[in-house]
Amino acid sequence: MHIDNNANSFIIKKQFTRRNYLNEVMLVLYPQEILEEVRVQNDIVDVISEYLPLKQKGTSYFGLCPFHNEKTPSFSVSSERQFYYCFGCGAAGNVYTFIMQMENDTFPEAVKRLADRVHITLPQPQYTQQAKEQELQRQRLFDLHKKAGRFFYEKLHEPVGEQARAYLQKRQMNDNIQKKFGIGYAPKGQQELYQYLQKQGFSQQELQKSGLIIERKEEKGYFDRFRNRLMFPILDIQGRVIGFGGRILSQGEPKYLNSPETLLFNKSKNLYGLNFAKNTRKREIILVEGYMDMISLYQAGFRNVAASLGTAFNQEHAKVLKKYADSVILLYDSDDAGTMAAQRAIPILTQNGFYVKVLQVPNGKDPDEFIKQSGAKAFSRLLANAQHYITFQIQCLKKQYDLTQPQQKVEFTTKTANILSKLDNDIERNVYTNEISNMTGISQQAIENEIVKIIKKENEMFTQNAQQKRKTQYYQNNKDLITKSSGTFAAQRDILFLCASNIQVFNKIKTILSAEDFTEEIYKKVYEKIDLLHQKSAVVFPAELVNYFELPEEQKIVTEIFAVALQYKSTKEIEKALTEEVKTLKRTSLDKLASQAQSVEQIKKLIAEKGKLDSLYITIADG
Repeated sequence: MHIDNNANSFIIKKQFTRRNYLNEVMLVLYPQEILEEVRVQNDIVDVISEYLPLKQKGTSYFGLCPFHNEKTPSFSVSSERQFYYCFGCGAAGNVYTFIMQMENDTFPEAVKRLADRVHITLPQPQYTQQAKEQELQRQRLFDLHKKAGRFFYEKLHEPVGEQARAYLQKRQMNDNIQKKFGIGYAPKGQQELYQYLQKQGFSQQELQKSGLIIERKEEKGYFDRFRNRLMFPILDIQGRVIGFGGRILSQGEPKYLNSPETLLFNKSKNLYGLNFAKNTRKREIILVEGYMDMISLYQAGFRNVAASLGTAFNQEHAKVLKKYADSVILLYDSDDAGTMAAQRAIPILTQNGFYVKVLQVPNGKDPDEFIKQSGAKAFSRLLANAQHYITFQIQCLKKQYDLTQPQQKVEFTTKTANILSKLDNDIERNVYTNEISNMTGISQQAIENEIVKIIKKENEMFTQNAQQKRKTQYYQNNKDLITKSSGTFAAQRDILFLCASNIQVFNKIKTILSAEDFTEEIYKKVYEKIDLLHQKSAVVFPAELVNYFELPEEQKIVTEIFAVALQYKSTKEIEKALTEEVKTLKRTSLDKLASQAQSVEQIKKLIAEKGKLDSLYITIADG
């Protein structure tokens, strides 16, 4: 059902959360009727299905959550209510929220993306003064980083950069590649970059926000973050400098140092070299661990390569990568640390829909070393023979067991069955089941039976635990509510669900409850918005109600009200439940008012009102 909203405009607040940095806010004005038209034309099941496979279970669709690691699907999409909710991590919202989270879009970008999808022409968005000021700040920081990159590049080619140039010569990085990647050098001086950027007209506040200078702790003043380091400019997908990585050229730690997270840079959402890799238009990316591996492969002619920035590959990386690739070759070091990193990355990639292969260079060499010794053609052959991730996982697992020992053989086969249970393709599963059978001597049928048991058990566990996950996740996200009455808390959610679903219920309830009777501010607002929307239609549409809440945390709480539909066998059952819940909430409200009363008369009046609740019974059958 589509509820028309005649409000002229609606302010959407997009909050960007960045670790170790202040929250930034973008305010944009769009006509409400345009927002609703775009949302209604983009069915949420269709949109989300373009990002991850969904399976229908009853009236909802389920899949592996794209926002956290999981083995059993707990990500629910409601076609009827047009929102999603994850019982595992609590991610929730409507189609706009999903696109913002999945694509790391601002709200205007999400609206534009969805409007283009259904061929709706948008008016020009109107930005508030706050948004204009923030965009100006971003442009100043882009300019600052560009000038810092030029400073480092020039220092590399001055006498002070001799040691850095010698290192690059040793690593056989040619001049054209150095120029293309903007390789530079941060001199040893404490304030050389700081003083240079000040002369370029950048304010103290801008320099601090860039993360390129650090405030002294014990005395006044600042010093450069990067000193005596080979510098790698980090570019965003548009090719703009957003941060730097620096490799130390003498003794000391850390060996590599990155810019801190800023308004422009988040290492968990950027991949080094992806701006170059996307230009190949190949839908396959070679994923490596560091700057030098990435540049070495690029120089050797392998242009579809990117690297993580000193942090483990994560869900945010996968979301960014998904725009440009469908297939990934993991090319990590062959040591234990590299093997573990590859194993951690595999489930993240597969649950985001990537076809994954793994390549480990023979004899423990890194890619750069192998290419220098054996050449690019030999490396091409290695790439062509990269292992399917299942083969890699099985081989890693096999190293942990002695298959001549019966009990270890059983444990190995059980664990491989668990791996194979995650495969959706029956043919793939059959091939690997046969391989395990040949490896262990255990019959293929026995392995297949074990896989079926694992799948069945996981499905049963999901069905049993969905409601409990919902409650647990809510309390984890709202720790301040843990000490409050669970009865009052549940009563409020159920009352709001019924009020939104049935105008007859709401018309009865509003004669008894006011917004101030609700204990949580967000529930008060939900109640008020239900009233507003009921003035236009008999049923409130959950996805539209979510639009009235600006912050992701609020959207989660609102979506949770509707995440699991309340089931009643009859109107009488609704009346009975509603009566008890309204009594619970009203008593809590009256008790609070009584504790704040300033006179005996006020207390007597509240006690009398509370006494009337004993005889309250809500009927809705008569409308």
